[in-house]
Amino acid sequence: MHAIPLRLQRFVRDSRGQFSIEASLTMPAILLATVLLIFLALYVYHQANLYQTASVSANRTAYNWDNSKKEYRTGAVMNGERDGLYWRLTDDHMSNLFSFMLPVSPASVALPSSGGADGGSSPEGKLLRTAGELPSGISGELSYSNQGLLRYVGAALQKSAHLPAFAVKLWGRNEVQAGAQSYVVDPVETIRLTDLTRTFISEVQGRIKPKAALGAMVEPKGEPKEPVRITSHAQAANYLRLLVTGTEQVIQVDPQTKRTVDALDAGGVAHQAYYTFNEKNLREVQMPKDAELLKQGTQVQGVVWHFFKLSKADKVKLSGGLKAELERQGIVVVLHE
Repeated sequence: MHAIPLRLQRFVRDSRGQFSIEASLTMPAILLATVLLIFLALYVYHQANLYQTASVSANRTAYNWDNSKKEYRTGAVMNGERDGLYWRLTDDHMSNLFSFMLPVSPASVALPSSGGADGGSSPEGKLLRTAGELPSGISGELSYSNQGLLRYVGAALQKSAHLPAFAVKLWGRNEVQAGAQSYVVDPVETIRLTDLTRTFISEVQGRIKPKAALGAMVEPKGEPKEPVRITSHAQAANYLRLLVTGTEQVIQVDPQTKRTVDALDAGGVAHQAYYTFNEKNLREVQMPKDAELLKQGTQVQGVVWHFFKLSKADKVKLSGGLKAELERQGIVVVLHE
């Protein structure tokens, strides 16, 4: 009864034949696992290499997107070589913005493609240029999507991995796939628009109220009959009030100075009539008042000086120096001759 267990114990403890068992069972398993790991490493290498190609292609295309004349690898461009001024409207696939209403697909190029160094400034042309820089044996698609504030270049690539038959059966495919996206940024245009918006809003804010804007659209009550014969300052002022549909106003320039405006229109522009005048008085007295009003920018939005010729003269006797000085101060000069 105890003979069989003793034999089993001796068989287990006996080391004879152990090497043969390991050589026939363990070593093939280790060898097979090693080979599989090698092919797995090759597959991962092909995958990483293809992803690096897709990422570099998308990044370089997005970086060069604002100028199709840029050198593909470095982004260098010769002075004066640029796309049209309005390329963002005509060559940036603006129709893609309406893809939520219309069946508009992003601009795309199928690979492989025989792209060239100069594919043009259109989205397809820029993608074709990138396609020409890709290594041979790569298939897939390059695309560009314009969604207004978000614009990006996409690269979806495929490449044969050259795996053995058993590895293909194991993984189910003989190719690697990789995709990458890179957003198109335009820092110069962004800074320009930001600065324009910031300065424009500060300039127009508070300049005119909605009620005043509505009043500025009122048609003139009447038109002066032609020809108009001006023989005095009073006639000139009345003519201006009729012409611009304005009213005479007295404006406080500062605590010590007042300014009588002959005709203040609905837009806040002050119109002054001059029939007989002294240039020294205009320089030293009248012009500083209007320059200060323009600088304040609250009571008037503009100043126009109207000079009328004397009834016996053919032209207004206004020196070029005074006219230039008025224009430097922001005062518009109109000659009625």
